[in-house]
Amino acid sequence: MRVLVTGAGDFLGRRLLEALRHDLSPGSRILGIDRRPQPPLDGVTFLDVDPFDAGRLTEAVAAFDPTFVFHLAALASVARSSETPAYAWRADLLGTLNLAEAVARTRATLVFLSSTVVYGEAFRDRPQPDEAVTPRPDTISGRTKNACEYILRDVLANAGVKHLVLRPSNYIGPGQSETFVAASFAGQIARIERGLAPPTVAVGDLAAARDFIDVSDVTAACLRVLDQTEDLPDGGIFNVGTGVVTPVSAILDMFRGLTEAPFTVEVAPERTRPAGVRSQGCDPSAFTAATGWMPAVPLAQSLQAMLDAARARVG
Repeated sequence: MRVLVTGAGDFLGRRLLEALRHDLSPGSRILGIDRRPQPPLDGVTFLDVDPFDAGRLTEAVAAFDPTFVFHLAALASVARSSETPAYAWRADLLGTLNLAEAVARTRATLVFLSSTVVYGEAFRDRPQPDEAVTPRPDTISGRTKNACEYILRDVLANAGVKHLVLRPSNYIGPGQSETFVAASFAGQIARIERGLAPPTVAVGDLAAARDFIDVSDVTAACLRVLDQTEDLPDGGIFNVGTGVVTPVSAILDMFRGLTEAPFTVEVAPERTRPAGVRSQGCDPSAFTAATGWMPAVPLAQSLQAMLDAARARVG
């Protein structure tokens, strides 16, 4: 088996590569593609390829001749996509189109890591939508992810190449960028504990609520698709989440219980997310029924690991 992973240097990409090298059978090959040079990882070959460079990307895919492709290269942050809309559209759509055209020349199966943000306004009617709910994206990130789903469906179906779409909810874990809410709380608290910051945690909208899932559970979902791809329908779309919606205020309260450092809370306007529905979850039962996958990491365990990692980073 030859597995290619785009977005190899991203938060999820690195973890997926680490899991693949332990999960795949001897003799399998793994290629990670990212636009930036990556630290070495035993059993993994890395290539610096800009997804905007269609020629270079096509050459890399053809030379590797993958049997399986995980497409993770995209802007994961809703906030960053809103701050740089033109770049978000170029990064997500042009990169996905170039990859689709390159993979269309192979016999690989492609799995696209989209997001539950594609549901957008549909969350108002169904706070925990299943895959039968029609996406109505209300953010740039949601619109670009949904457009990528259409690109892959049209380009790959025409070429007879099988593809699947996973829509993870908000995944979290140690080492995540502080542009994401749980990681921001962990980092701020760790600095407060070390006396490196005043005892105030800056927050955005504490009333927002999300389905928070550990990154290792999303990684496990990817591996399950790899193992059971022949049993899954071409063009199949699956939500990947816990099925539980947790307010951001509860995340902060859980972190407060993990530290002895007292702190106050201050609302920072720059931390407020772009317009969107406050409560966003998903129904992951279809994926569980199809593969037997279930989330295994409790939220409290994820938050503890994130705080420990932040402490190590600032210590």
